[in-house]
Parts: sequence; structure tokens; C-alpha cells
Amino acid sequence: MEINEVKYLNMKKVIFSLLVGASALLATSCMEVDNFDEPDAHFTGRIIDSTTGQNILADQGENRIRIWEKSYSISPAPQDIPVKQDGTFNNTKLFKGTYDVVAEGAWWPCDTIRVGIGKKSTEDFEVTPYLVMFDFKAEYVNDSLTMSCRFYPPIEKDLPNIREIRPFLSLNQFCGAGNSISYYNTPVDKEENPLYWKSIMKPWAGLPKLEDGKSEVYSWRLPVKPGYVYFVRIGAKVNDTHQKYNYTEIKMIEIPSE
Repeated sequence: MEINEVKYLNMKKVIFSLLVGASALLATSCMEVDNFDEPDAHFTGRIIDSTTGQNILADQGENRIRIWEKSYSISPAPQDIPVKQDGTFNNTKLFKGTYDVVAEGAWWPCDTIRVGIGKKSTEDFEVTPYLVMFDFKAEYVNDSLTMSCRFYPPIEKDLPNIREIRPFLSLNQFCGAGNSISYYNTPVDKEENPLYWKSIMKPWAGLPKLEDGKSEVYSWRLPVKPGYVYFVRIGAKVNDTHQKYNYTEIKMIEIPSE
């Protein structure tokens, strides 16, 4: 065998050995154990309506707790924890650390607070809703569902314009803007004159009121299907940044079969 051939074969062996070594090193690095702990911090609590002392009447996931983890970054991206229909929130998959936290929804803006979130941390937020919905009535009369309610603002100063008020109907226990039958959302024409929801877009001072200083009665007569069970409520919202609804409680209405 000539010298050049020997050198060539030796070079091939060296290159092959290097490739095998690099592959082994790569495989070993891929098998290294991740030394980061899984997120197991737990943050839970309630959104409390200051006008009633009870949990806020909400729609599933419409309002939120917004958090920023400040432990490892000066300008972290926000994370959102949805507020449940019963006014509670819960997240069991956070990293332990220090967070800036604020409750955002259909209420007057809250202060951002700093919270240490550990194995299980609980924080309740008392908020003042823009509008209190009351005197809610819903019943099946003469082949139609009639619904009505009134509202008032706990704080009138600097209240944004009242944007709209409308009924919500659902076929399950979740009922609100994100969980409702779309048929009742349909506008009449291109001018968006509503069929089942009432556009207001006026300041509170410009709305008609009854003797007690609270709103007039807003009412609807809605077609429904015989034999169905409906979950119903009414919501109204102001023209603020978030534009979320303040709600009445939910009522279940059984429609008789024909």
C-alpha cells in the first residue's frame, strides 16, 4: 500500500472518531437533567363587591387578575388569571416569587399591589362596580320570556358614559357576554339599531330616573323555544377601557312543552 493511501485511511479514521465523539457528547448533553423546579406556586382569592360584601357577579373569564413576575426581570410580560363566574380566581402553576398584581374588570380601577406568591397564597380584592344591577325579574308569560331590571352607579363622579344594557340567554349555567345564545345579539340593520339590546351612550346625568334617583326599568320580551331550559341574566356596561359588563344574578327559566 502506498504512503498516500495510508495517510488517507488514517485521516478517515480520525474524522470518524471525531464525529463519534461529538455525537456522544451531544447525546450526553441532551440527557442532562433540567435543574429548574416545576412551577407549583398557588395563587387564589376572591373579587369582592364593595356594595354587597359578596363575590362580584361575573361571567366566566370576562374579568381578570393581571400579574407581572418581578423576581427575575425589570420589565416582565404580563400574565392573566381569569376570574370565574362565582367571582373567584385560581392558578396552581406559577413560579414562586414576587409579583405585581392588579384586578381588572367592570369596576373602578384598582391600585397595583406587590405580592409574594409561594406554595399557597391567597389575596382578596375589594372593588367598586361601575353599575349595580338590581330588581331583576324574569318569567315566562304568554309564550314569551319577559326580563327586566334597573341599575345605578355607586360612584357618579367621573363615571364614563353608560354604553348599553342587554339581556343574556344561555342553555347552560354559564351565562354572560362570553357564554350566550348569539341569536339575541343580532342587530336589526346596518345602522346597528339593536333588536334585543339597548344602546344608550349617554352620561348617567342624562338618563331618565325614577323617584329614588335610580334608573328607569329596562325590559324585554323575548321569543323562546318550548321545552327548553334557559339560564338568563341582564348586563350593562360603561364606555371605559375594558368595556366589561356588570351583571344581575342568573335565573333558570323552564319553558313548558307545547
